[in-house]
Amino acid sequence: MDAVIRAVCTSRVPLGHLDGCRQVSSGGRPGPELRGPQARLLFSSLLPGTFTASGRRELLATFCTETEGCAGETVLLRWVQGRWVAAEPVRGALLAGPCLTYPRPGGTQAAVCLDESRAGEPLGRALRTVSWPAGKLRVQTAALFPRLGFRDFFGQGSEQCAGRWEVTPLSWDDRDRDADGRPDLTLRATLTTYSRRPDLCTLGMGLSGEAPAERSVRRDMAFVWTGDTLRATGTTADILKKYAGGR
Repeated sequence: MDAVIRAVCTSRVPLGHLDGCRQVSSGGRPGPELRGPQARLLFSSLLPGTFTASGRRELLATFCTETEGCAGETVLLRWVQGRWVAAEPVRGALLAGPCLTYPRPGGTQAAVCLDESRAGEPLGRALRTVSWPAGKLRVQTAALFPRLGFRDFFGQGSEQCAGRWEVTPLSWDDRDRDADGRPDLTLRATLTTYSRRPDLCTLGMGLSGEAPAERSVRRDMAFVWTGDTLRATGTTADILKKYAGGR
């Protein structure tokens, strides 16, 4: 952790909120907290892999602000001449949630993560893939999971609000579903239907628990890894289509 923080705080590459940061010590020992001119952040997660070119030793490191949710930065680091060096910020994704690595052509890997929603997206979670085809960063959104309580802040009349339902991702595994030798993704989730009330989609009722749930059932969301991206299958694609309705 300390070596990663040193690499980030001494980087010559612009890293957004991390620019000009310094590691904070506690009890005489360096800790996970960073302070800078723009923000106060905490070391959150680390994902090792080979992301930009075959044979490279790399990391995706995420630092979060001390607020609800994570509004920090994810940084790509590379092992160069015996030390970690910050290579570039990961624009368009904040990989604070759980992540898996998936094989790509040419001996590289993609990161598949349960991310936070971004500006312009309904509040909730997002399933994203982060990769570097031909060495250039690409962030793709495979699925959005908007929270019901704030759904129609982004447009009235969504199918999700009409049905009063919300999908909550809980866990996942990367079992090979189609026997092609590549891992796929099964996202375990619950689908909760809430009691009807006129303000359900505008005041956060589905989040606060003030709207009672009528029922909650287990739903497995299945995605096939094509070697380049995730493709939703069967009922998963139908659910995601309904999520997109009314946006």
